[in-house]
Amino acid sequence: GLDFYADKLCLTPKYMSSVVKQASGISAGEWIDRYIILEAKALLKSTNMTIQQIGDEFNFANQSFFGKYFKRLVAGSPKEYRNN
Repeated sequence: GLDFYADKLCLTPKYMSSVVKQASGISAGEWIDRYIILEAKALLKSTNMTIQQIGDEFNFANQSFFGKYFKRLVAGSPKEYRNN
């Protein structure tokens, strides 16, 4: 997460974390988690994309890793979220 976005912004992860934390009081990692989960939830509810496709959108290595990440932050699987 953080390494990927820091690289896209041509920053070191440490510097990016420091600047974001100073500006917002929230770690860069937490901002990234919030963004990914918000977007993933929207895609799960408003599209017919597969869970694999949604995981691919956020550069997860595979569907299993995306599912574990989602479940850790949302307390339910992507499939459960979509079906509720």
